[in-house]
Formats: sequence, C-alpha cells, structure tokens
Amino acid sequence: MKSKIWKIILVFVIIINLALFGVFSISRNDSTSLPQISSIGVDGIITETEWSNADWNISFYLDVNNTADWNGKINVDGNNTMYLGQDGSNLYIALDLWCDRSDNGTGEWVGVWLNTNNRTFIGYTEWMDYLNDGVESLVHNVETDQPWDPFTDYVAAYVQYLEDDSAYTSTYGETEGTWGNFQYPWRDDFNITSELVGSDHLYRLDFSIDIDDWFPYFEVFDVLQGMEVWVATKSNITIDNHDIIFWNNDGSMPPITDSNQVKPLNTGTSYQTDIIFYGMGNLTADHIFKFSLFGNHTNPFMINLDILNFRVFLNENNWAGPVGAPLSSIKNYQIEWGFGPSPGNSTDHRMFEISIPKSELEHYKSNKELGIVVGGYGTMAITGTNWWCFAKIDYAIPYLESSQYNYYEMKAIPSKAIPGFNTILILATIGLISIVLVKKKLKKI
Repeated sequence: MKSKIWKIILVFVIIINLALFGVFSISRNDSTSLPQISSIGVDGIITETEWSNADWNISFYLDVNNTADWNGKINVDGNNTMYLGQDGSNLYIALDLWCDRSDNGTGEWVGVWLNTNNRTFIGYTEWMDYLNDGVESLVHNVETDQPWDPFTDYVAAYVQYLEDDSAYTSTYGETEGTWGNFQYPWRDDFNITSELVGSDHLYRLDFSIDIDDWFPYFEVFDVLQGMEVWVATKSNITIDNHDIIFWNNDGSMPPITDSNQVKPLNTGTSYQTDIIFYGMGNLTADHIFKFSLFGNHTNPFMINLDILNFRVFLNENNWAGPVGAPLSSIKNYQIEWGFGPSPGNSTDHRMFEISIPKSELEHYKSNKELGIVVGGYGTMAITGTNWWCFAKIDYAIPYLESSQYNYYEMKAIPSKAIPGFNTILILATIGLISIVLVKKKLKKI
C-alpha cells in the first residue's frame, strides 16, 4: 500500500518539475499567441510604433510615370513599403506609397487579392472557383469610398448555349442528335420526327435551363436585363403550327392559346431564324428558364433544328484598370487613406491602412503562408499603364494567376503555457497528498 502511495506522489512531483522548468505546457489558440499590433489605428496615417510588430515589412520598387498631374505634382520612381500584420481577430495591411506624390482621389482605387490556402489557379474560371474558398479579393473605390461597383450601366449581349443533353427532354417525337448540334449552323442539324398522338402528328421538346449555371460567379439576376431566344428551323413539309411556349414563373406550362406565352415559329420548308424576346418575369423563383418547342400537323413531318442559342443582356463589367473582374469577396473591412510623411519617407505621399476580420478569410491560418497581390491607381501609374502593382511581375495585375502572387509565411509565435497552470498543478498535487495522508492517519485510529 505504501509503495502505491509513494508511486502516485512521485508521478505528481515529476509533473510539477516539468511544469516549473517549462518542458510541459498546455497551449491555447488566442490572440496571446500572435505578435501584438493592437496599437494600430486604421486612420490612413502610418506611424512607426503601430507597425513595429508587423509580421512583414516589405520594400518594393516602382518605375512610374513622372508626368506632372493637373496640380503640378510629379510622382517619382523609387521604393515603397507594404506591411503585413495580425492580431487574434484581424489581418492588417498597410501600403506606404512613397512614389505617389499626389493627393488627387479622382478615379482612384486600390485592390488587394489574397491566396489564403495555397490554392493553385490560372485564369478567370479557376480563380472564381476558389473565390471565397481560399482566395479573396477586395477592390475599393477611393473616390466614392465604397467597394468598387463591378458593373456599369451599359448593357452588353452575351451568347449562351445548351451545355449538355440533360437540359431537354422529348415529350413527343423521335430525336436524332445531341446538344452540340444546336450550337452552330455548320454542324449537323438536330432532327425531330413527329409522333402520332390522337388524330394529329406532334413533336414537343421541353427545356429547363438554370441561368445561374451560365454565370456561376456572381448574382446574375441582379444585372440581368433581358434575353432573346434564337431558333433556326425548317420542316420537310409545310406544317399547320409551330410555336415556342414560355412556361409560367410557377413552373407550369400555359395553354397553347395563351398569346402572351406562346409565340409562332417558322412553319415552312426553308431555313428561317426566329428571334423571340423572353420576359425575365417568366423565370422561376430559383432562376429556372423553362420553355418548349411544339409543332403539329395532320400528316407526319420532320423538323430540322439548325440553331438554338440565347442572347443574354447584362450590365457590362466595370473594369478597374486592367482588372476585368473587380469583385470584392471581402464585404466587411475597414480602410482609410492619408497623405503626408511616414517613418520611411519625410516627403508627403499616399498611404493606405486596411483591416480585414479573419472571419472574412476562408481557410486563413495565422502561422501559414499568405499569398498577396496589391495594386491600384491614383495619379501614380507604372510607365505606359493606368495602374500600379506589386506582384512577381509588374506588366500586369496578375490576380488570376497564383504563381505570380508574393508569398509570406505569417509569423504566429509559439503558443505559451496557460497562465497559472503550474500553480494549479502544485495545488492539485498538495491536495492529493493531503488526502492520502489523512486517510492513512484515520486507518491508524
């Protein structure tokens, strides 16, 4: 019995010693385990003390246009500084643009693009696939002090096609061909042979298209202004009726007599392209576009469907310099800018300070690698362009190419022991020993 008691005591004595000499600790994942820059005031004025504990202080050179602006200010070639820092809640970015000697905010914008999860991508589609999932963007309009509006008031037409055979079904008639035959006139036609239903010969193709699949990377419905359906057909004989039927927005098919929803198509034996405007009020609540092609005649017939495509009218992209997709996945952020001296340069120049909550950054880790591209425009611009950029290349703003981001290992320091943990161990051990000794004394009594 004595041997067992002393073994227990020995174990706790060892734990106490390990704790006292720092060999054993329990860590916690909070702001105390990160470099502290809580003194940062996001006011657009960079001071030495607030950024002294930043994870990174990076100098970068810009060769800029040295033509005087309307106010006689001349931007200069030279070094600039980017600061990266963090605390338990936020990622901080500061841009100390020594080269930018103008305080003219007309047309000015600034952008930050982040790769928070070491994503690999090249091109718009791959970048958009990861947006809000390891890739983030922030484009801010300095002139209006708002996130950059990614769309203009100008409306442009985009041609869209069926993307697979699941978009249609044949209710009546026998089909020959696939979705690819709808796209271009030089391909073989998509053919439909009528089917006898009652006393008439009919064909009917039903279509169901999710327009969000055409534009999966933004809320298309917010900028969708209208749509046209282009249908090129002919028949082997002149038929009695040939129509396109737009289904109701509740997903139901209207009667064939509804002239608002049913529009005539070519009934003759020569190719004709019919262009029919589609009212967006016919879309279902979940943006499904449903319609049918329908024909009937007293005798058997065959329809040759040469073209079926769609002109979608959307607000045009509002380019920010060379950035064709100036989207901001980061919605909650703080940004301020100033003009004056900084610790690195006593001449008045442009500065930015940005704070982004880590909750906005999917997959961000405080001690992992962070990829970043920054760029923008004020009056400062790289020679021959209307923008400036800091990335691995300086002849573009390569936000769509992960290999051109700059990468920095964020410097979360090793976690510390929980304060008071050693004291807790000591008190617990003393208590246990006391209990053992009291029980032993009681047994003797």
